[in-house]
Amino acid sequence: MTAFPAGFLARARSLEASYLQSEDPIRQSGFGGGAERWRAERSLILDAIESDGDILDIGCASGYLLECLVIWGAEGGLALAPFGVDIGPKLIAEAQRRMPDYADNFWVGNAWDPRRRFRYVYTLYDNVPEELLASYVQRLLERVVEPGGRLIVGAYGSRSRGTPPFDVAGSLAENGFAVAGRTTGGEPPIVAFAWVDNLTTRTQRH
Repeated sequence: MTAFPAGFLARARSLEASYLQSEDPIRQSGFGGGAERWRAERSLILDAIESDGDILDIGCASGYLLECLVIWGAEGGLALAPFGVDIGPKLIAEAQRRMPDYADNFWVGNAWDPRRRFRYVYTLYDNVPEELLASYVQRLLERVVEPGGRLIVGAYGSRSRGTPPFDVAGSLAENGFAVAGRTTGGEPPIVAFAWVDNLTTRTQRH
């Protein structure tokens, strides 16, 4: 495991208390833009999902995004089995309460060491310090995304602060990863997603 800077870990752990100040599941997911924007901007993750399978959300918070992806996917004929890991034990407890049929699929842990391989893996680019992003993506492809599976990396900007999303696709490409697809959403674009396929169990870089 790579040691994260203490300040980075402290900020990550502080999100738990911040998210749980509200009973609104959308706000518990760190989003304040309301239900319409939530679906419009987060359902774009499904652009990367082409078949049934299990999906791991690294940094799943209260599990609401996974719950929504399962519902939205089913509307389009996809059967997704949700799995989630988060550094916050109270958030994981909330996720288990929210999805009791899948309670055993949620566990406390950090972004670097999920338990096993999955067909689809979703992570935000800032789950790790930016200087570790390439190593993080490589590790997930080698150890967490199953052969033939797909890693989806997301970035959220801020409409209220006028902050665009991090250029996920550009960063992945600059670091030698073969970007299989990308999409953006919001007006102006406020979310960005890019994905990389695990075509082999060895290095994914060009």
